[in-house]
Parts: sequence; C-alpha cells; structure tokens
Amino acid sequence: MYPGEGCANHHDVIPQPLFVDPDITLVPRHVDDAREMNAILERHRADLREWLTWVDAARNVAEVRRYAQFAQAQFETHVAFDYAIRAGGVIVGSIGLHGLDWASRKGEIGYWLSPDARGTGLVTRAARALVTHGLTHLQLHRIEIHCVVENAASRAVPERLGFVLEGVLSEAYRLHARYRDIALYATTATRWGF
Repeated sequence: MYPGEGCANHHDVIPQPLFVDPDITLVPRHVDDAREMNAILERHRADLREWLTWVDAARNVAEVRRYAQFAQAQFETHVAFDYAIRAGGVIVGSIGLHGLDWASRKGEIGYWLSPDARGTGLVTRAARALVTHGLTHLQLHRIEIHCVVENAASRAVPERLGFVLEGVLSEAYRLHARYRDIALYATTATRWGF
C-alpha cells in the first residue's frame, strides 16, 4: 500500500513544507536550493564526510541540483520524502524519510546537520516532527533510524526521541572502504502513542 491506496490522507502527500516550530521548517528538496545546499557542503565537506558516503558524489552545484531533481521525483511518486532543514530561513541540513515499504507501512529516517547548527536540539525537533508526520499523515506503523555505532551525536537523536535500540547490524554499512556496524533504533505507532 502507498498513499492513494487506502490511506485516508493521500492528498496530503504532496511536496509541501512541514512547520516544526516558529524557527524550523522542513522544506521539500528543490532545484532552486542547490546553490545554498552546495555552499553548506563545500564549507563542511570534511566534517560531513566522516559519516556520510554520498558527500563525495556531491562535488558541485550541478550534482546537487541533479540530486534535488531526483529527490523531487521520489517525493512525487511516494518513494521517499527528502527535506532541507531551514532554521531562521537558512538551510542548515537535511532530513528524509526513505526506504519506504508501503505493504509493511514502515520507513527509515536519515539526517545530517551543518556543524554550526548542532548542539541546539534542532535535528531532534525536526526528527520528532517527521516521525509524527509519518505516523499520522502517511499512516506508517514503524519508523527506523540507523546510525553508525561510533557516531554518538547521531545516536543521541533516536535516544532522545524514545526510540528503542533493537540491535546492532554487524558490518552493515560500507564507509570509506571499511564496513561499519549499525545501531538499529525503531519506534512504532503504538509506542509513539497513536
């Protein structure tokens, strides 16, 4: 099942912003944001590369624009929902709901934040809003967050949200020619209170 096949709110699954709070908005990825997104990647490439494999492929505005086109197409076909995180109107990172399995009504959240926006709870608030959106409007039942075991900052997000650590996936993520273990966190509509 996907939105449009039995989901009551399938008309709400159109590229529109999610307002987290007065300062934070999740905006569907768009080609018009490519220059701003690329500037963040250029400024913080070494830091972001530590945990994210895709950073090496996003080398210029044209490649970031191509990804935005891909993300828009995925959004429109309900394959994935990728957002730029805007704080005070400025892009500071990205968050998305990917790996959607409409038959099992589950998905996975991934996120990254520029170093200068970290430490304020911003990504936790964004993730909370996306989880709530996924469980209500998209009518998902289960949402997972996967983190490299050694990435304490990333792991803190699902822990603050009350996700359950369900296990560790051994050597499940290839990062810079080395296999890394992944901590698998999850919540369900039941646990979230729906």
